[in-house]
Amino acid sequence: MIENSLAPSPATLLFVDDEPNILKALKRLFRSAEYSVLLAEGGEEGLQILEQNAVDLVVSDMRMPQMDGAEFLSRVAERWPDTIRILLTGYADLESTIVAVNKGKIYSYCSKPWEDNDLKTLVGNALEKKRLLDERKQLFAIINQQNQELKELNDQLEEKVQLRTEQLKLSLQRIDNAHNGLKKQFANTIKTIAHIIEMRPGIKSGHSNYIAEQDREVALHLKLPADDVKDILFAGLLSQLGKMSLPDSLLQQPLCQMSISAKKRYSSHGQEGWLLLSNIEQLKNAAELILHQHEYYDGSGEPHGLSGESIPLGSRILTVVRDYICCLDGYLTGVQMSVEHARDHLSAQKGRLYDPGVVDSFLQILAASKSKDERPVIEMSWTQLRPGMEAAEILHNGILYLKDQVLTESQVDKILDMRRQSKDLIVRIRV
Repeated sequence: MIENSLAPSPATLLFVDDEPNILKALKRLFRSAEYSVLLAEGGEEGLQILEQNAVDLVVSDMRMPQMDGAEFLSRVAERWPDTIRILLTGYADLESTIVAVNKGKIYSYCSKPWEDNDLKTLVGNALEKKRLLDERKQLFAIINQQNQELKELNDQLEEKVQLRTEQLKLSLQRIDNAHNGLKKQFANTIKTIAHIIEMRPGIKSGHSNYIAEQDREVALHLKLPADDVKDILFAGLLSQLGKMSLPDSLLQQPLCQMSISAKKRYSSHGQEGWLLLSNIEQLKNAAELILHQHEYYDGSGEPHGLSGESIPLGSRILTVVRDYICCLDGYLTGVQMSVEHARDHLSAQKGRLYDPGVVDSFLQILAASKSKDERPVIEMSWTQLRPGMEAAEILHNGILYLKDQVLTESQVDKILDMRRQSKDLIVRIRV
């Protein structure tokens, strides 16, 4: 039977942990109308609950008596493969986590103690993935059903007219849902284009995604409308597009070493990006933000010397976040700054280079983040992997290869060999 609506019902979550206090904390964290929460104090109890309930997602602790998380999730994968599986694990459980990734085919894992927002985001992303897969199956079933009904209409057209009219109304509703899916797909396409841009030598890999995510956080912190947040996100992802037109020699120079003419040539990449994107209706607003990303608050920037609030707010946000990451990687001064010095730089330039309100908002977000005293982690292209980089995490075919290590030349060579064997390589580097 095909359901008459694609609207999702509350997701059922099962948390498994031998510590009642942790279960209570997880239940409080996910206490909302969009979730139905089940609790189990061990693997056997968790399996019994799964036999009696349809569960969308399981979050299991690693260390439990009688049956550890890896074994429990492995059994869940065998009997309920459509149930998303997430592992809670301590830092010392790295080897056990790798076993769980392989044996239990888990979607992801989260370190204990967890950060509430990170865990909620992880669960939300996992459920979104499951929802899309379920909708895809449902839509295929709908298509097959409608094809069969069209064959029947050839023999009984007159008595099927009214029924078909009602089905067309239902199809229109599904088209609306499909349109929302297309918007999500469009966003994923923009992210893919950003990755392709960053494969060009000299363009900082991983920066666009970091800038875009932080731009969005600032926009949300400033309570901007949803459409403006979307435009700012797209502008961050595509902010380096115009650099494709710059020569290698210019891209490889720190900003402090450029001549005045070279700086002017470099800052023109915003105009190049605008020219490439401004004719695409969905990206017209984002293109405008990219155009003004090198304008400064006091009017000393390029290309039009705009100042203060005459600079689009999205561009002001983009400038602050971009210069922060450039401070950390040494692009602005030729020397990598510490996190503290990079934040001091933003504070010192409030009212001159940067919008004070944007700087204050961004610094508040950084201070509130889980890793407020750590350097950002970016997902970069394997083409820019070099010895001496600090790998936060490298996964190959979904398996954790190494974590929190400064890469040696032999390790880089090994990783590149792995990439040649399989395209499924994720490289996350600490800036």
